[in-house]
Amino acid sequence: MSRLPAVKVLVTRPKQQTARFAEQLALAGANPIEVPLLTFRTRDDERNQLLSRQADRFNWLFFSSRNGVKHFQAVVKHYSHLDDWRHCRIAAVGQKTADAIEDILGRKADLVPKAYTADDLAEAFAATDAAASRILLIQGSLSRPALANGLRQNDYAFEKMVVYDTVEEQTNQMLLNDVLENEKPEVLTFTSPSSIEAFFAFIRSSDMKHKQLNKLCLVIGPTTERAAKRHGFHNILVPEVFTAEAMIDTLVHFYEQRTGD
Repeated sequence: MSRLPAVKVLVTRPKQQTARFAEQLALAGANPIEVPLLTFRTRDDERNQLLSRQADRFNWLFFSSRNGVKHFQAVVKHYSHLDDWRHCRIAAVGQKTADAIEDILGRKADLVPKAYTADDLAEAFAATDAAASRILLIQGSLSRPALANGLRQNDYAFEKMVVYDTVEEQTNQMLLNDVLENEKPEVLTFTSPSSIEAFFAFIRSSDMKHKQLNKLCLVIGPTTERAAKRHGFHNILVPEVFTAEAMIDTLVHFYEQRTGD
């Protein structure tokens, strides 16, 4: 039985993640409209080439996202070998990142904090007996600085390896404007501040931008919520757990309350 009315939901997740989220929305009864606004590209530069060959310098790997795991594997496999990193222990932000470590690297994470934030991982690591650790922090170009700041505040030595870049999916600018003008989605979904930035950058007219601000805005967490507020959204939903699945549950609960179910 459907849990949502046939509400039109705009899915703006990066194209590597859009299909799964749209499928889950459809199973819940919604009418998803896929317009990926961002995409991920593995960063292939001299620094990453060098770091990928220096596994012996580190004994901990820190991952803050599934994408970090995926693109780290791509870089390392190209320039060295994953077996070179087997001696390193692994820390992960959130269970989904830990699952990616197992799926992609064939390893289990050694440290996963209960809460799904970089701040909690920094705090959990500070509670371990790892003062002499040599950490490689693996992130994307737009990753929040919270984890690096937490490690720095606790005087841990680390280096950052930016393994992927988040870039705007320019080829979908016309599609977005057509969807907003003709399909008129009632719910807009965003899973990062950069997706909100791309959304408004792609819209051609100021009148069309203004019309979007009255729509229901479903975001994945507080960082994206703050970006939504900065742009003027005022009907914002945020799940208690920062996952795509929790976003859908939050949307279902919203409509259940409206219908009195």
